Amino acid sequence: MSRTNRRGGGAMRSIDTLDTLDQHQLDFFHEFGFLKLPAFLDSDTVAALESEVRDGLARSYQLPTDKPSVVTGYEGFYLPLMAEHSPTSRALTSGNGLLSLGGQLLGAPVMPKPAKGILYSDASGWHRDAAHPDLRAIKVAAYLSPVAAESGALRFVPGSHEQQFSDRLAAFRDRHPESTPLDEAAEAAWWPGITAATDPGDLVVFDVHIWHAALFGSLRAQWSVSYVAIPETESQRAAARDYIDLFLRVGHRYDTRTFPYYDPDWLTDERPDFAHAMADLGLFDAEPGEE
Repeated sequence: MSRTNRRGGGAMRSIDTLDTLDQHQLDFFHEFGFLKLPAFLDSDTVAALESEVRDGLARSYQLPTDKPSVVTGYEGFYLPLMAEHSPTSRALTSGNGLLSLGGQLLGAPVMPKPAKGILYSDASGWHRDAAHPDLRAIKVAAYLSPVAAESGALRFVPGSHEQQFSDRLAAFRDRHPESTPLDEAAEAAWWPGITAATDPGDLVVFDVHIWHAALFGSLRAQWSVSYVAIPETESQRAAARDYIDLFLRVGHRYDTRTFPYYDPDWLTDERPDFAHAMADLGLFDAEPGEE
């Protein structure tokens, strides 16, 4: 039994095992840039994750109870879930199941960008998470309540993870920027998106270069983690480092001692193999003190 499995309780199939993705799934992801994995997490895992996400956010923020009157397109509350009081999140992040998923989709060994609990309080217009051509990374998202097209489910422009297409849509976005406040109906009408509706336990996995949005939803909780191909060139190293530690540089304010960004186990001499690659990038030197 692995150290990760002991810490997480050992009951969750998806921590340490993952059936090999079939060729149809792999081809779909590579062609279209996203993939839905229904019922990947069992109900006990979902319940544990939801408790960690909601309890952590409630400890750190004054959370809203109603949808904001003005839809900005970016309001939300974000928190790393890598401390000892988030054992399920830690176990999933470091477990062989999601590490294997990342490795299969990216075709290389991977390292995690630490997991977060998020409460989105309004919609999100069309955007991509990353633009650097030398970054190879995927994001894994699990919503903790049912979401559909009319309630904030993720929408994707299929194939827009391909660099030239992604860059063309960036130019389109520049020519036709989001309105302020966000006009969700216009965002839905003028972008040809495919909606990935999910129930709790489903995962949505997507290339970080793909254009995506989440419209007409509010107060929806999500657990997410990303996986980055271990870099080989200097340009890849810079892109991976910038993507992984971006969270520390964008100004989220919370108790960073109670909620460290990096799993404390990754900082020890017995760290997992992927954490040696992360240390080699200098990532662990970036952890701030309490804000």
